[in-house]
Amino acid sequence: MAGQYSTDLFRLDDRVALVTGAASGMGLRAAYGLADAGAHVVAADVNSGGLDEAVAAMRAEGYRVTGAVADISDQEQVAQMAETAESVSGHVDVLVNCAGIGARGVARDYPLELWRKVIHINTRGSFLCARAVAPGMIARRKGSIINIASCAAAVGWPGSVGYQVSKAGLGQMSRSLGVEWAPYNVRVNSIAPGSVDTPQNQQEEAREPEYFAERLRRVPMGRRAQPEEVVGAILFLASDASSMVTGNLIATDGGYIAS
Repeated sequence: MAGQYSTDLFRLDDRVALVTGAASGMGLRAAYGLADAGAHVVAADVNSGGLDEAVAAMRAEGYRVTGAVADISDQEQVAQMAETAESVSGHVDVLVNCAGIGARGVARDYPLELWRKVIHINTRGSFLCARAVAPGMIARRKGSIINIASCAAAVGWPGSVGYQVSKAGLGQMSRSLGVEWAPYNVRVNSIAPGSVDTPQNQQEEAREPEYFAERLRRVPMGRRAQPEEVVGAILFLASDASSMVTGNLIATDGGYIAS
């Protein structure tokens, strides 16, 4: 049994990993992490300029990466994105759904168009991406789909009803698809970060410092996460180290949900 529990289980050599929202923030860090583990990364984002810069930077550092411009709320663009990813080596082994938007606003005045938009991108868009890569994974009897949800999927915050519903939907989608596709060895899980130190979160905190300070005070570990601390969970779920894990919501929140 020597070597059965080797760190080689975490390697992603010869695998293709599709990451949405990869032009910046958590998605970009996920792309780097997966590439470090040996994967050929297909980086996708609606921001073509930012994506070009991210892909160029990764290639300059010697990583294998392919860019794909796509709006995940558009079914045709998602299909084209999946085709681009599959063209790399004929299959997609890992999907990381990082693309999403924030949408704060008090419930009684919450614009219905904003509600539609956040659900359309965060939840429906991630479902479209999962469904686009699933046929190939099911045919090959192997694959891992990772949805980046939020600890907002499991707790209540004031002024975030649309965002929280969209992220709770991702958690439930992971459970449902995890069960439905388990017979084909296609695993579906979600990750629930708390406050992560990314440029987007920094901008949101600058707009509402007291609100975010209160959230931070409720974190038992007493600090916000660094992106790399979420990437660790992504690598675990992407790799064979988690071969028996599906339908789960894994919190990387410093104990926020538990407290």
